[in-house]
Amino acid sequence: MAQRLNLDPGRRVGLESQKSYITKIASGFFDNYLSGSHVLDVGFAGHGGDGQPIVPQAIGIDIDYPGYDGARLPFPDESQDAIYSSHCFEHIVDHIGALRDWFRVLKVGGFAVIVVPHQHLFEKRLDLPSRWNMDHKRFFTPASLLADIEASLAPNSYRVRHLCDNDAGYDYAIAPADPATGCFEIELVLEKLPPPAWEMEDGASRNYGIWEFTSAAATHQGRWWIETDFATAPCCWVWGPYVALRAGRYRVELALEATGLGMLPLSAPIRIDIGRNWLPTDAEVTLIGESGANILRTGKVAIEFDNDVAGALHEFRIHLDGPAFPGTLRFYGASLVYLGRSR
Repeated sequence: MAQRLNLDPGRRVGLESQKSYITKIASGFFDNYLSGSHVLDVGFAGHGGDGQPIVPQAIGIDIDYPGYDGARLPFPDESQDAIYSSHCFEHIVDHIGALRDWFRVLKVGGFAVIVVPHQHLFEKRLDLPSRWNMDHKRFFTPASLLADIEASLAPNSYRVRHLCDNDAGYDYAIAPADPATGCFEIELVLEKLPPPAWEMEDGASRNYGIWEFTSAAATHQGRWWIETDFATAPCCWVWGPYVALRAGRYRVELALEATGLGMLPLSAPIRIDIGRNWLPTDAEVTLIGESGANILRTGKVAIEFDNDVAGALHEFRIHLDGPAFPGTLRFYGASLVYLGRSR
């Protein structure tokens, strides 16, 4: 729960922060996001170099702070309740890396408050360089700022709690060649979340029908199945679908039906393996004998495997070494599920 801060409206904070400091005190902005006992104000000194941190309990971080190299904050992981940075983010060469480090030191449930000049209000031009500050490494709009946030942080590791174009007191009559007055910034507040137990899927986790596979020896083929009577064994009977997978761990389940197997054991191997970029992997299962027949009777054969080559093409293959039983084997397709990062 947010605590009530007793803030001095005349506190000498950074030049841009001063413009809306009283308004943010009145609205409870600082109470909501910066009331924790451990707060960092990155780039706090402002243009004059003599500013105070945004709230009294905050530690001011600038390039001369002991142990700070401008990239990695000298604080332990998940040690801070909030990080505030006003008109600093646009000056950082590796701003993506900086944001990731800010999130490293932020506690779960903590807030990153980032304020940057608005390209359409402050810069008033399409491209770099900035007319008003040659040290600006980039321009920001709300969309480009959010795009950089998404490029920096993992999905569902944060939520946007506040996003605002702050144009209080801005004079829209002033032309681009003249310096702007009033506020001309974007305010963004991110809350750090605990990582969920699941990850975003990549679209490869789905059911794959027989039309996405190739068969070299199909005795019959229906709309939903491919069938063999083992007459052409030994052979690679079915292969496909050549799906690109991101790095991680997966489970593939092939749907099979053995007609005529009854309670017989498998007299010849049925081998199912996984190929990556047309090369074999060590992910495979061989069905043979009574144990293999018992698996086949369930109608499903599953293999878990790891992919350490992002974007690699994968195929699932069924090899027949000979007549495994006096009957027919049908293949109905495969189901692929992303399990998460590799162990």
